[in-house]
Amino acid sequence: GLRNGTIDFYLGAVSQAEPAPGLVSEVLFQNTRIVVGRKGHPLAGARSLKELTGADWATPSLDVNAAEDLTAVFARFKLPPPSIKLQAHSAMSVMVALASTDLLAMLPRQWADFAMGQQALRVIPVRERLAAPDIVFVRRADLPLTPAAEYFCDMMRRAVLHRQL
Repeated sequence: GLRNGTIDFYLGAVSQAEPAPGLVSEVLFQNTRIVVGRKGHPLAGARSLKELTGADWATPSLDVNAAEDLTAVFARFKLPPPSIKLQAHSAMSVMVALASTDLLAMLPRQWADFAMGQQALRVIPVRERLAAPDIVFVRRADLPLTPAAEYFCDMMRRAVLHRQL
């Protein structure tokens, strides 16, 4: 859709692959992850990823192989691979599974801001910095954005600057 002009831009997590020829990518911000479980989770008192190695995990599989991605995060801290029990295909599926089981998930930090999540879920504040894919705009290099799309992108840039202050 981006290449044929039916979509103005993509806003989301950066792909592991380089943008296709003719597309340019702009990093909007670098992201981090949080560990999330249900309120009252037995591991809610954990303060390190090492303390969570025996847990069962859920992953959202939206655009990358989330199981490999989660395994790589554990490997970065020299920990054994996590036990992935659920690979969900929607954010709602992950949220329902987390709220009603002892599964944990490692999700972008923005999940902590969702009102629905705040009612049923709890962030488990581990000390490790858990990097996440950058959030990017991708658009065609040879075609300017429509005025509405340019305005939206400008508002997103301003919102990011405002949150970083």
